[in-house]
Amino acid sequence: MRDEFDEPQAPASMSDATPQAAGQAVADLPCAPPRAGSTVPAAAGSLATVPDGIRLLNRDFLTDAANLPDASIDLIVADPPYGLGKDYGNDSDKRSGEDFLAWTCEWLELAIPKLKPSGSLYVFCTWQYAPEIFVFLKSKLTMINEIVWDRRVPSMGGTTRRFTSVHDNIGFFAVSKNYYFDLDPVRIPYDAVTKKARSRKIFEGSRWLELGYNPKDVWSVSRLHRQHAERVDHPTQKPLEIVERMVLASCPPGGRVLDPFMGSGTTAVACARQKREFVGYEINESYCAIARERVSAAAAATALAARPVAVSA
Repeated sequence: MRDEFDEPQAPASMSDATPQAAGQAVADLPCAPPRAGSTVPAAAGSLATVPDGIRLLNRDFLTDAANLPDASIDLIVADPPYGLGKDYGNDSDKRSGEDFLAWTCEWLELAIPKLKPSGSLYVFCTWQYAPEIFVFLKSKLTMINEIVWDRRVPSMGGTTRRFTSVHDNIGFFAVSKNYYFDLDPVRIPYDAVTKKARSRKIFEGSRWLELGYNPKDVWSVSRLHRQHAERVDHPTQKPLEIVERMVLASCPPGGRVLDPFMGSGTTAVACARQKREFVGYEINESYCAIARERVSAAAAATALAARPVAVSA
């Protein structure tokens, strides 16, 4: 069921929820450079390059998962098709009901063994299927949180037969109770007024007051509207802010992240920026090319920012 507040879908050329339909023919090659005339963010030059440790694969995860070693992944970030009939340049999001849930269980069965004993998984989904997906995952993993992503959709009429849906569900699961989790990099700073209100003697020297507070399980982050600077030609692109929070909190520095449905490469960008290794699968060649361009640009910007500033005498 399409959310009545969804913007009209652009012609499919990429997707962070890119479907990885089993059995579909896919080039078993790393992501190629974009084809002439494709709508891809320009990255200073000719062939975009990606950092060592970032693998962008133009393959189907469901048919290629056997080539990825078990217990080699610290974190899985998965933004699969939602089963809502989105157009990703093929019909692989046309599954619904039992067929969609069976497909979801299939790729989860392949993905879960790739996690290390300290590993964890975030999966994006819609409220229509979240209960069934979470019940299945709870039979395999330990559930840590259900996160609600408030997309900050503006009020504009809509349905009159139910309350308007303006959120996505995110399941956070771990292999064991000894999962990796680092809160400090994702703490939210307190504002000056709050700090002043906590200026009593009992709060003096409190580390949490200086570092900030723990993000709650409702993440209010605006969707990427058509004019957003981060937005690319992409029907269901997730904000980098959300994915980067997952990477920083749940993957150790130098660790490895898996994205079975890479789409336009938001998780890969987060890993390039935060010095994590990454392996991502994407069956759509155009999406894969755009992911390559985005990662190349992010890596170049990160390297530039890290250069020492020359001081004139």
